[in-house]
Amino acid sequence: MFDKQLIAAPSESLALVEPAPAITDAERVLQLIELHEGYGQWKVIFPGTVVLSERMAEIYGLAPETPVPLQDMVKLYVAEDRGKLLGLIAQSLQDRRGFRCRLRVERRDGQLRMIETIADLRVRDGRVTELFGASRDVTAEMERELQVQGRMKVAQDLVSDLPAPIVVLDDKLRVMDCSIHWLKAHRFVERREVVGKAITQLLPDTPADQLAEYEAALKGQTVKTRRTFASPTSGAAVQFATVISPWFVAERKVGGVTMTIGWSEIATVKSTAPAPQPVDDFDGSLLDMLKTVV
Repeated sequence: MFDKQLIAAPSESLALVEPAPAITDAERVLQLIELHEGYGQWKVIFPGTVVLSERMAEIYGLAPETPVPLQDMVKLYVAEDRGKLLGLIAQSLQDRRGFRCRLRVERRDGQLRMIETIADLRVRDGRVTELFGASRDVTAEMERELQVQGRMKVAQDLVSDLPAPIVVLDDKLRVMDCSIHWLKAHRFVERREVVGKAITQLLPDTPADQLAEYEAALKGQTVKTRRTFASPTSGAAVQFATVISPWFVAERKVGGVTMTIGWSEIATVKSTAPAPQPVDDFDGSLLDMLKTVV
């Protein structure tokens, strides 16, 4: 679980940067962050002693007793993630860099939790004296993200085969998926031509009023409008009912929009190719000509 949501990446360190004057009491700011954002503080005093704040001990499911041996702390992480954590610490010491990670912890009460950590170094006289940082439990957020991903996967599977022009866009108006009929309506052949690209890139001549409709949907509105396409049967310009709806990743957070066009048999352009002409039967001279070529 959560294996696709893991993060393990280095970050620039502030250890050698002269700190700017504090605007307010830094300790009070940290307490505010702990209270409202769920972070707990910790530090590793080398060669291997870990000191935890009360909130941090609670996150790991430990009794509020300090210090804790580093090896015991590492053992709380699931086996597959321990190497990543130790590798980040070793790389941090070697390169004088901080790191950020999102790794799994199996608490002593058996709960599997996703812990997000940001870390940096304290350097004195050119020597690393501490590794410090803050961590928080993001399990609930990751579970919601997995649920959203699952719902979007179901939606994408449905969209792909719907017998109507429909497209799913993210909050940057990039195509996440679309139906075959939507591709045909906009003269594209394959999904790989459009997936990941912004609608403004694919359709650069989109009028300003239509872009405003997308923006309204991104703000949570459902927009019922009409879009003009050429009828494939008559070639005449016809307006089709179109619905642009927001989809949500959380209760009030818009993840993007879907657009559904009301008729599946549409095209944006009438073919200008001449109608095929009847061909007389060959009299054999064509075969004679081919013989002179080979």
